[in-house]
Amino acid sequence: MSASIHPAPLMLGPYELLQRIATGGMAEVYLARRAGPHGFQKVVAVKRILPQLAQDADFFAMFVDEARVCARLAHPNIVQVFDFGEHDGELYMAMEFVDGTTAARLVRAAAGRGEEVPLEAALYIALGVLRGLDYAHNARDDDGKPLDLVHRDVSPGNVLIDRSGAVKLTDFGIARAAEIERRTDAGQLKGKLGYMSPEQVVGRELDARSDLFTVGIALAELVMLRPLFSGPSEIDVLMRIRDADLGVLDRAGSRVPEDVRAVLFRALARDRALRYPSAAAFAEALEEILRRRRLQVFTGQHPLPDVIGVEFGVHHHAIEHIHELGQPPQGDRRP
Repeated sequence: MSASIHPAPLMLGPYELLQRIATGGMAEVYLARRAGPHGFQKVVAVKRILPQLAQDADFFAMFVDEARVCARLAHPNIVQVFDFGEHDGELYMAMEFVDGTTAARLVRAAAGRGEEVPLEAALYIALGVLRGLDYAHNARDDDGKPLDLVHRDVSPGNVLIDRSGAVKLTDFGIARAAEIERRTDAGQLKGKLGYMSPEQVVGRELDARSDLFTVGIALAELVMLRPLFSGPSEIDVLMRIRDADLGVLDRAGSRVPEDVRAVLFRALARDRALRYPSAAAFAEALEEILRRRRLQVFTGQHPLPDVIGVEFGVHHHAIEHIHELGQPPQGDRRP
């Protein structure tokens, strides 16, 4: 019998890894498929620690922490984690596959074409993130004790938008929670450059209001289509965040409507006591803008206008034939 010309599939536990769709500082994510009896198949996203970090005890522990946190979270605006396992000593996490784009890619596509993200779309995306955060911030353990969860990595790249327009927050890899033993060395900075709160930059204890600051950054960038905090060096960016330097927002002029600007200035206050007290309060402020302006964010059964998929050229590739073809769809997924 001649050998098959088809290579054996790359398996991680029960999951066949089809295509790498994202790589971060700690882990990589694959489009994957799990097969079952009688033709059952499920397409998921599988996350695993980068091979060069797989033996690092700190990264190993952080990955376990992320799985423990995400196992407790079930909300329409948070990417669902289905499974956590180990295969030949390698940990993996199976998650909901979001067939779509990210807020970061949406901003880049709009800016590249000289177009704007409609205000109602920007507000809707921020509202989805805030609803997910409100749920996460108020999550409790099995004994009813608050988890005191802080995401710590809210950024446009971690805001996913599927083909129907549903908004989902992902990547709780550096989240802080009361029940997790923190493994962060004193003075170690965790977060994404340009998407941290002032207290995060200086290493203070964080609470939910830190996440609200970073939602403010993301919303400002959806409206302005440029970074809120930038500079010639990393230290310049960090200093501008530390000082809550909103000069870019001040200079944006009519691109940022006055009512939106007022909400952003409160969300981005350097003193967290001056920010919105909760994600729910921040969301209510955005909902009030929508009501006052009579902006419509629902079209038929879809929660966002077609601008997400058409006007800004964000290409979505169908996965309907993935089961019969045995190959992943080609094209962009997530950064």
